[in-house]
Amino acid sequence: MQIIYNAARLTYAMDTNLAFGVILTSILIIILLPRFKVNIAIAIFMGALFLLGVLGASWSAVLGDLAQWSFWRIIFIVFLSLLIVALMEQVGYLSMMVNAVKELAPSLGASLVSISAFIGLLPMPGGAYVSARLVDPLARDMKLSPLEATSLNYWFRHLWEYAWPLYTGVIVASEIFSVSIADFVLHMSFLPLLAITAGVLVLYIPIMRKKNIKRSEKRGEKAVRKLAYSSWPIIAVMVLTLAGVPWLASGKLVMVKIDLFYSLLAVDIALLAVLLYGKKYDKMRDSVKFALKPTFLGVTFAALFMKVAVLETNSMYYTYTFFNMYGIPPFVVIMLLPYLAGLMTGVTVAYVAATFPLLLPYIGTPVNFAAVALAYASGYSGHLTSPVHLCLVLSAQHFKANLYRVIIRVAPAVLLVLGTTLLIYFVF
Repeated sequence: MQIIYNAARLTYAMDTNLAFGVILTSILIIILLPRFKVNIAIAIFMGALFLLGVLGASWSAVLGDLAQWSFWRIIFIVFLSLLIVALMEQVGYLSMMVNAVKELAPSLGASLVSISAFIGLLPMPGGAYVSARLVDPLARDMKLSPLEATSLNYWFRHLWEYAWPLYTGVIVASEIFSVSIADFVLHMSFLPLLAITAGVLVLYIPIMRKKNIKRSEKRGEKAVRKLAYSSWPIIAVMVLTLAGVPWLASGKLVMVKIDLFYSLLAVDIALLAVLLYGKKYDKMRDSVKFALKPTFLGVTFAALFMKVAVLETNSMYYTYTFFNMYGIPPFVVIMLLPYLAGLMTGVTVAYVAATFPLLLPYIGTPVNFAAVALAYASGYSGHLTSPVHLCLVLSAQHFKANLYRVIIRVAPAVLLVLGTTLLIYFVF
């Protein structure tokens, strides 16, 4: 009986090893294909098809998943998020916001990082290049070196992607873990605070100790009004989604949170009405054209399709069994898989799509948000230190800084965020 048991156990182990090898190959497809100039959306889609084809799945079930409104709702949310960015730029809110931040900041250094942070609120590809162009005059006035200017701009541009509901990674991650976007944002909100703290301690204070220039002029209420006026679309989305609107229910006044889809839709309609009133039809057309770019929506579709592939092939079960079989601690798995995917791709939604569905057994039910935060922070650490990260490449080129020296310069801040998140995971 013991011999039969051991033989059966060996066969089971071989099956698990083989299945896990297929899963790793799928992840490698997603990581490596972009190196050969394959679009990241196509790479994710190919990885998902490989998983479905080799491990096997019910195609009727797959098609059933694709027909669900919950699947397409996420794609519409990404479209509406991108539309807000485009419309704000066309209306003129973006430039007004940047100028208001410049006027309000107490020093040139504070202006620089504040502008980078404000641009970070808008999920645009290569956004650090946009903020680099805006803060370049300030960096020259303070005589910052290319390394210093790039490090500050790059870090403070990337404060919010951990928890900002306009980012595709946040939207897709909340869907994968089956939690509302509002809950995801509230539980992940400590990560941007950690990133701000790390950026101030590791980068801002050491660099600005001798190079910052304080402003002597008084800053009036006009700049505050300009900032509030220009940023109302972002504020409206946040208030509607996270706080809600007052509603009378059973004789009591309660706050009802609005689904992000409807919050974005309402604000987009309001911004379109502004352009329509001004008869700026060309700007309306350009905004919609930007939001409909196949690159953005294709990545979202592919990421969600990857989740379907993982669920329909039982990949989570194989992954969990494999690591369990070899006694690898859960926190190592939660950190390692997203970090490697983030490092190799430099794209947030890539590590979310490729690895988060595999981590579902480690996240638990109800969701362990400390584990979710550790997974997201680990993937984002790889993302921030990736030499193929578009923001890093473009902003380093703009300031003529050495790419790898920038990575080394921001690495202590990355480690501070990741180390603190790991400590929180062990505590909770």
